[in-house]
Amino acid sequence: MDSVTEKEMSLQQIIRNAANDRGVLVAFSGGVDSSLLLWEAVQSLGPQMVTAVTASAPTSPAGEVESARRFAERLGVEHLVVETDECADERFLENPPDRCYVCKLLRYRSLKLLTQTLGRSVVLDGTQADDDPTDRPGMRALDEERVTSPLVQAGLNKGEVRLLLERAGFADHAKKAAQPCLATRIPHGTRITLEALQRVRDGESFLRDLGIETVRLRDHQSIARIVTSAAGLEMILGDRGLRDEVLRRLRELGYQHVTIDLEEYGRAKVG
Repeated sequence: MDSVTEKEMSLQQIIRNAANDRGVLVAFSGGVDSSLLLWEAVQSLGPQMVTAVTASAPTSPAGEVESARRFAERLGVEHLVVETDECADERFLENPPDRCYVCKLLRYRSLKLLTQTLGRSVVLDGTQADDDPTDRPGMRALDEERVTSPLVQAGLNKGEVRLLLERAGFADHAKKAAQPCLATRIPHGTRITLEALQRVRDGESFLRDLGIETVRLRDHQSIARIVTSAAGLEMILGDRGLRDEVLRRLRELGYQHVTIDLEEYGRAKVG
């Protein structure tokens, strides 16, 4: 038995212990980590003991709620979409460095209330062992609200999460790129507005429709900064017609200037 299989067995036992005969509520974004957690919860408890809950807000990337719905449907679990209200909270809109903490605190308080309504024992979260608390202020909210992170407890890192998803028959999903909330496209200290979030959502959807798969559209108010992969850089810089199309559309969305970051995605700074 390899170490990843041993960790998977440990994960399933952690989930069974957390369920406490009442089942679990999985905070399900539809991303790689929470998808594995949902799958393992179903394997450990059966679909009738699992409820998947996806938060929907103006900060949600385009298509992510629908992607989550399809995955939950494949597993045969109850799936709820809950509208969250962080964009009505002044602390969040001010966009401080701990913005993610404010958001997670609001969301997990809502989910804790939902466990009482549904009769579930606990909220499970998809944080995994590679997630660094110093880089993710939202993790503080998990501790405060006593949300359980089984992937961390089992010692599973990102690579192992992808491997287990692939072994489970979800190879395409295992390769899925991260899709953090759209507020991450706005530099800390710049006020978050619904208009800016919609501008980013529309801009990123447009760029992906052009075939630029890995892309972030950083919103600097009048300036759009495109951050993409080496392949994306080559596409945009090597095709004048494509560049003109990008300029036209992003200016239609309200940007006066459109730039491209020469550092590849994953290396370029967020701010």
